[in-house]
Amino acid sequence: MKKPGGFETLVGSFRQCLSSLPDKRRGKNRRYGMEDAALSAFSVFFTQTPSFLAYQRLMEGSKGKSNAQSLFGVHRIPCDNQIRDLLDAVSPEHLFPVFEDILQVLEAQGS
Repeated sequence: MKKPGGFETLVGSFRQCLSSLPDKRRGKNRRYGMEDAALSAFSVFFTQTPSFLAYQRLMEGSKGKSNAQSLFGVHRIPCDNQIRDLLDAVSPEHLFPVFEDILQVLEAQGS
């Protein structure tokens, strides 16, 4: 049973916030979504490997799914340069609601 306010709830809140990130790209070159770029960047903190993308591809090849896909719902994992290119222009204020949600969940749990 999933715990209310658990990890899945927080990831869902994070995904919802990320779906509204501003995207500087114009035209049809949108292979990677802003959501996937931000979630890939966030998931790096969970793997702590020298090459995030290489590790995710290795996991996908051996297990059928990567951590980024199974834990965070990332559809396509961009490389680090693509992540930087997509996210560098995004103001940190766009992520403030995520931190507010996490704080509310922790306060509700008495943490």
